[in-house]
Amino acid sequence: MKKAFLPLACVLVGVLFTSCYNTRLLVGNVEPKEPLIEVNKEWNHGFIFGLVAGENATMNVNEYIGKATDYVIKTNQSFLNGLVSVVTFGIYTPTQTSYYIPRENK
Repeated sequence: MKKAFLPLACVLVGVLFTSCYNTRLLVGNVEPKEPLIEVNKEWNHGFIFGLVAGENATMNVNEYIGKATDYVIKTNQSFLNGLVSVVTFGIYTPTQTSYYIPRENK
């Protein structure tokens, strides 16, 4: 019983100390609390716990937002991204990038 407790405790501590990666870039004249509309979403491919970038590491923002000059880019690791990472033991570690424009620009 004691031998099974230590690995289980280590896994539990590892899960409790993990967090979801999240960053937001405000481009142009966008206020932090301004209402936004999501216009596109894309998964980013990463390997070996995100240390090696995949094929779409560099994205052209104009492909996702069109000609908008004010926009927000949010990159995070969602629950689904984390689940995929856990299932593949960190070999494949995706994140997702979402593109938003202010509500009045739509």
